[in-house]
Amino acid sequence: MSSKTMQYEATMKNQESNTLNTAGTMVNGTTGDGLDQIQRILFGDIFSIWEAKISQMERGVQELISHTEAKLQELEERFTMLDQELKEELETNLLEVEQENDDLRTMVQSLKDQFEIQMRSLESGKLDKNSIADVFIQWGQKMQEFNNQ
Repeated sequence: MSSKTMQYEATMKNQESNTLNTAGTMVNGTTGDGLDQIQRILFGDIFSIWEAKISQMERGVQELISHTEAKLQELEERFTMLDQELKEELETNLLEVEQENDDLRTMVQSLKDQFEIQMRSLESGKLDKNSIADVFIQWGQKMQEFNNQ
């Protein structure tokens, strides 16, 4: 063998020996976290890259969950507010309708009473065409007022 070949082999043995010593030291834990160092030697930075990506994805998912929860809370508050507004409007409309019904009942009863009074007065007195026409004209006017309201 030539001296260059022997030098090359010696250099290679030194490098292998250094690598084995470094690996042995890492396994024994004398240089910090040996498992991380072994992983770095065997797989390079793949683990740390994937851990960073997974961590970033976890943060993204957590942000998405937080954002979704906030939107759900906002929608719930909006629905509650709309529900309350609708209830208040329905109550107001119901009160207005009840008041209008009471007014209409009162008006109808008043017209009925007036008609009965006029019919009695006609029955007690003479029944002439002018009196009957006046009664129907007054009654028609009252009905027209009722319809206009």
